[in-house]
Amino acid sequence: MRVRVKYTKGDKVRFLSHLDVTRNLRMALARAGWPVAMTGGYSPKMKVSFYAPLPVGTAGEEEYMDVVLDTKGIARLVRANAKCGSRKFRDIDILAQLTKAFSRVLPEGFSVKQVYLVDDGKQNFESQITGSLYRIEVEEVTTEDLSPAIEQFLTQEQVLYELERPKQTRTTDLRQFVESIEVVPGSSPATIFMKIRHDNGRTVRPQWVLESLSEFGLDIDTREVIVDRLKVYFD
Repeated sequence: MRVRVKYTKGDKVRFLSHLDVTRNLRMALARAGWPVAMTGGYSPKMKVSFYAPLPVGTAGEEEYMDVVLDTKGIARLVRANAKCGSRKFRDIDILAQLTKAFSRVLPEGFSVKQVYLVDDGKQNFESQITGSLYRIEVEEVTTEDLSPAIEQFLTQEQVLYELERPKQTRTTDLRQFVESIEVVPGSSPATIFMKIRHDNGRTVRPQWVLESLSEFGLDIDTREVIVDRLKVYFD
């Protein structure tokens, strides 16, 4: 049985790395007593998959992970919770119990929004993700400063961005990933809604888009912006 967990990475944990997020959530699954299936070998690990990882400093209102549950563990759960022989313990009862147990032990800053069954036979969830919607608050500039630079960005066919890695520098075309940018008129701090495309796991960060605005006369220190992912779109 595979279940998908929709959860929130809130403001208090926005500065956790993706590795720290996965570690915290796996520990919470263990504390909650979920019958998670394990990999084989000398160092078995929980069969848990995380998708569209958030960078340090970004919160997320609708994040996803898949958890594969052990069949024998589910059977034990059913036997332990069925109140009488005539009552069928349904999948919805199992999901409700798992949700309650997980919510109770989650670290502060995380919360569960939904737990539901998914088909084991479906294609990898990462490849189904088509986009992300972000809300960005920029303290140091006004909407009057932002709007012209964003308009120029959107009129370009290509906006190249150099991504520096420890061993190499990679060039990415930001424009092909940005579907839309909307500035909220008169907002303070200046607020932007940005929809960014995903392509089989490939995507870009909104912070990179803001840094690229220097090409159009606007310098923004992205260390000072607040970025929240509001939604993940998928097929």
